[in-house]
Amino acid sequence: MYPPHLSDDVIRSVIGELTNGTRLPSGAMLRSTLKSRYGSRGGVARIYRLLSEVRTEQSVARQIQPAEILERDLEAMRERAERAEQREEVHQSRWAVEVDYLRGQMATLEPLAQQAKASLETVGLLRRQLRVAEARIAMLEQQLLEEGEGRGQSRPRR
Repeated sequence: MYPPHLSDDVIRSVIGELTNGTRLPSGAMLRSTLKSRYGSRGGVARIYRLLSEVRTEQSVARQIQPAEILERDLEAMRERAERAEQREEVHQSRWAVEVDYLRGQMATLEPLAQQAKASLETVGLLRRQLRVAEARIAMLEQQLLEEGEGRGQSRPRR
């Protein structure tokens, strides 16, 4: 005894009922629905052939309406552009705050930098004065030694 035969129209109507938007049902889902409603699953090859035909018909129908596709693409592009603008505004705000903070830091550190520069100049001046003083000390020590030797005295002990 053979299971009851389902017509292609019945199977196509069940495919239409189970289709979610442009997404077709799976072959397994279609076969289990047919079994529960009509007591017959239908042949595997036949079910997948009918699903393939419906898929082809849908793709042809979608190709005929390019304006709808273009409108959806345009809307998606607008949404992406709006999100990009929002990200850019957030980015600009963040960096404006960061730049303002760094400018404040610079204003705080500027006097310290000038003070450090003045200190370096003072250190340089003091080093030069120290070298001059050391040279003068060495010259005076030399003169003292020469005067002591000229008088016949020996070197003072340290």
